[in-house]
Amino acid sequence: MTDTAVASPVAPPVVEQQSSKLDDIMLAMDVVDTLRHDQKITERELAEGDREVDLIERLRDIYRKQGIDVPDEILRQGVKALREERFVYKPPRDSLSVKLARLYVTRGTWGKWALGALAALAIGAGVL
Repeated sequence: MTDTAVASPVAPPVVEQQSSKLDDIMLAMDVVDTLRHDQKITERELAEGDREVDLIERLRDIYRKQGIDVPDEILRQGVKALREERFVYKPPRDSLSVKLARLYVTRGTWGKWALGALAALAIGAGVL
């Protein structure tokens, strides 16, 4: 008797088929996530009025619990200011003055090196 081992061939089409199934699944998940996100944005926009009323009611309740009487008009103005993002920090645009200010603020980091380089140039040129 001769022992001959029959090697079973690896089926690359199965791996390729699984890979394509995974690609299809990932693509479908991406589409579903995008649609779900769009739906949330739409719902949020539609509920804007309800959110404003709810926020005013919650603010009124908070102030009432503290014993402070705040008129509804003041609460509405506060919510309006919040919506206008009046109190949100917006960094300055990147202009020459902003770059110079950042350079000045970080002078402790690069200033020593620049002074050393200037001293080396002066010594090399025979000025010092």
